[in-house]
Amino acid sequence: MNSISLSSAWRLNEKWSLRGGLGFIMDGTLTPPGQSTQNVLPGGVLAVGVEYLWQQGEAYKPYIDFSVFMSASSASVEDPNSEETTQYFSSDLRVGARASWIIKDKVFPYLTTRVFAGPVSWELAGEDVIGTDIHHYQVALGTAIQFGKTGTFVEYSGLGEKALSVGLSYAW
Repeated sequence: MNSISLSSAWRLNEKWSLRGGLGFIMDGTLTPPGQSTQNVLPGGVLAVGVEYLWQQGEAYKPYIDFSVFMSASSASVEDPNSEETTQYFSSDLRVGARASWIIKDKVFPYLTTRVFAGPVSWELAGEDVIGTDIHHYQVALGTAIQFGKTGTFVEYSGLGEKALSVGLSYAW
């Protein structure tokens, strides 16, 4: 699925922060086993979570943090053969760990791992379907670059759930 989202963080203290996100599913496809590919129509995504900074980094010693997120997404799905539209809903509980480094207070490379589980419910050919993701883990490499109060990031996961994320940030 292709989506665009807006996320925010609220730092509670030196160790804890709250996270939230709201997104828009633009399009995509779903291919259930033994079925034809279904077209995903526009929908939405909502996520909330917490992050805990376990270790403060310094020099070659990385920052290490842990996170827990709950997310949900919903969209309509269209069968291209019959043009019948059904509703799709998925939810995930995700636990993650990340090691990151700071280079000259501007560049922040990181390695992250995540595990997750959650059902996907959907009506397909008149039957209620409960499914799941193919992979329940993700290993990703990323880098954030800060330009004053504005930043950018890119993250690629090639192991487990494959994904590419690109974004902008602003701190105040």
